[in-house]
Amino acid sequence: MTYQIRIHDMSAIAPEQAADGAGNGHGRARTVNLACDEFWIGAGEGEWEVSLPFRKIHGPLAQVRRGTHGLELRVEPGLPIEASFRGAELPTHFLPLLDGDPLILGDYRLEIHSVEEEPEIVSLDSTQLLGEPGGDLVGWFESVMSMADRLEGVNDFDQLAGTAMEAVLACTSADRVFLCLDVDGKTGLEWFLSRMGGSEAFGVSRSLVDQVRKQRGVVFVPDSAHDPMISGLSSIRREGIHSSLVVPLRALGRSVGVLYVDCVKAGNRLASEDFQKAALLGRMLAGAIGNRDLVKSVLQGDSELPTGLRSNSRACKDMIEKARLFAPTDYTILIRGETGSGKEVLAHALHAISKRSKGPFVPVNCAAIPAALMESELFGHVKGSFTGASEDREGFFTAATGGSLFLDEIGDMELELQAKILRALERREVTPVGSSRPIAVSVRILAATHRNLEEMVSTGEFREDLYYRLKELEIRIPPLRDRHEDILVLAESFLLEAAKDLPYEGKSRLSPDAVRKLLKHAWRGNVRELKHAMRTSILRAGGAEILPEHLELLVPGPRQNEPSPTVEAGTWKDRLERQEREALEATFEQAGGNLTKAALFFGLPRTTYRERLVRHGLL
Repeated sequence: MTYQIRIHDMSAIAPEQAADGAGNGHGRARTVNLACDEFWIGAGEGEWEVSLPFRKIHGPLAQVRRGTHGLELRVEPGLPIEASFRGAELPTHFLPLLDGDPLILGDYRLEIHSVEEEPEIVSLDSTQLLGEPGGDLVGWFESVMSMADRLEGVNDFDQLAGTAMEAVLACTSADRVFLCLDVDGKTGLEWFLSRMGGSEAFGVSRSLVDQVRKQRGVVFVPDSAHDPMISGLSSIRREGIHSSLVVPLRALGRSVGVLYVDCVKAGNRLASEDFQKAALLGRMLAGAIGNRDLVKSVLQGDSELPTGLRSNSRACKDMIEKARLFAPTDYTILIRGETGSGKEVLAHALHAISKRSKGPFVPVNCAAIPAALMESELFGHVKGSFTGASEDREGFFTAATGGSLFLDEIGDMELELQAKILRALERREVTPVGSSRPIAVSVRILAATHRNLEEMVSTGEFREDLYYRLKELEIRIPPLRDRHEDILVLAESFLLEAAKDLPYEGKSRLSPDAVRKLLKHAWRGNVRELKHAMRTSILRAGGAEILPEHLELLVPGPRQNEPSPTVEAGTWKDRLERQEREALEATFEQAGGNLTKAALFFGLPRTTYRERLVRHGLL
């Protein structure tokens, strides 16, 4: 592994700069590059890889290593200097270290980056193009140019592979060529070509292929018999491989496979120029694959995006662009949007296109879990920690390790629990209820709310430090009334989805009058209201054409008839409270006292809707 450590001397910042924030808080800086699995940060003279010039301190300060789930960091106990990590005091056990996380040691701020190592491929010496005296320069040049011409515009992988392997056999002394590609979501696609048996499959040295696929290095064995590490491989002896080479193929920053070449005829060997030519042809093939994928992504546009990030609406353009930009990072994302606008759908989409997509996605509705149980649900508990705790139980944070934790309706969380959430985010560890032993976790936090967190911070209902910790990145979902182009697309999708569970599949459709009614509606409940409206309408229509009378849409609420501020007394908060109470009364009455149906009309989960009724004294 290769590390790049950026060291900022904070003592170099003038006091007036530190006071007003000038200089970006970096001071003098230097960079240290290391190639190792772990390293020490120390003070004074010593055998550590990164040395900080403290005047009166000598000894080790911190250790960085490559752990099971990524980089890990710890500090030595009892340091005579301040040591903090992500703004919190750093314990002495190992913690997950994300790329670029700041570590403060006294007057020094260190940013530690892991640098992806590129395979070292011997570059093609231009003098080789001249060829050996009497060599076939014309043949070599024509083969390369022919391959370049044939690769241009080819989209079929069989054609790409065949063209590349034919060029390798034409340009080198190789007897056989094997190509293994990971493309279009498929891994281990294989092609064979030999001078003796055409495209029939043959045995290759899987040990060498696997070595290059895993380590992304290059293997070149000019003579197997004189290489003690290679000659003992069973595949080398079984296939009679005298000489071989394997090079990795990379396109658009990712591995797309390997190119394998060998000699099996008696007396035949690969020379250094064969290696250089094969490496060049391999790069040409990888470039063609990369161009194909790039063109495909441009032509298909959003078709390969998760459903939650597809939209025909200009109002969603900013949301989709931010989602694409933010998803690959590990920063916390705060999703803002009205109730029913699809915040969890967006969170799922962010997880799907993130680097944690293979890990779990764990959603938590902070408004639906009783406050008394929330800490146990989030952090877990140990057996006997409270009445009913009959066994150890892992919490949502631990369950989401390696993936994403979605905290929905974060604004409804109590202040005491907010402090514990903040501590877990900063220290990347949780302590189960009833335990004193913290557990390290590596999760990406996605949080969502429909509430005005800024106002809640000003009134003391939400912690300011947690607010800024959650709002590292922010995405706002436009309400459905601003996504006019998406209404019918979503309606048809929900209609088909509902019809699959009923004997009406392929029968129900929206009448022109029903379409006009949908487009005129205010959609106070957003996408959730539309989805419920389609489910109800298909049942009421009985599989026939859906007419306007089959659509149960919410009665326009107080938003449209809101009194003027000059007429109605009280603060904006008072007025919003009155409006919410009126809307609750209207939907509860419309549903005839049925909580489930009333919550559906209002656009909230049943538990949250019931809590609102109780708070307003309506239940």
